[in-house]
Amino acid sequence: MQEQQALKAEIISSLDFLPTDSLRLLAEFTTFLQSKFGRANTQRQIVRLGGLWADTPEITAEDIAEARHEMWGKFGENEI
Repeated sequence: MQEQQALKAEIISSLDFLPTDSLRLLAEFTTFLQSKFGRANTQRQIVRLGGLWADTPEITAEDIAEARHEMWGKFGENEI
């Protein structure tokens, strides 16, 4: 237990010398370790898609129905 406390103190003191990008990377890695060992982080991370779907036209239920009809409309008609 004493060794663990000393290791924690060493890690915490080294944080002051890390640049911001490294601190972000370390935060992501500790979240990964917490999930790996069953201690899920209580805060949920938000994944931003950054406009991935911005130029995509809206897909309606009618569009889906039409695509299904095109794919499956004559399914089984040529069966013997």
